Amino acid sequence: MKNLKNSFFISAIATLVGCLQMAFFLFDGVSCIDGKSSLLDGILLFMPIQFIFVFILSLIRKKFIQYLILVLVFIFWIYVNNHEFEHRYACWSTFSNSEILKAVLLKSSYTCSICILSIYFFTKKFYKN
Repeated sequence: MKNLKNSFFISAIATLVGCLQMAFFLFDGVSCIDGKSSLLDGILLFMPIQFIFVFILSLIRKKFIQYLILVLVFIFWIYVNNHEFEHRYACWSTFSNSEILKAVLLKSSYTCSICILSIYFFTKKFYKN
């Protein structure tokens, strides 16, 4: 039961930090696809996926899983940031695919790194037990 509780808290914190990361990455802008989708729609689309994924992985109580979760969440956030950048910013302008990738990787490296470090220090407590 303690394992489930810890997994839930790890997933909840990772999801909360993921929401903050999305907000720091691209806090404004409306989707050019429908003209009304915003940050909240992106959060509601992607963060439940992250929550489930982290929850399932964190049920495995091995030390390397903590690092695997961090790497996979980082990669997932890069994907999410790319998706959000394309649909809420780049589509209003004339970005090439390489310019989109460059902009996403440059800005994501800052926001994702800070957020991943915060998840690491929080989850470190749960993996000690």
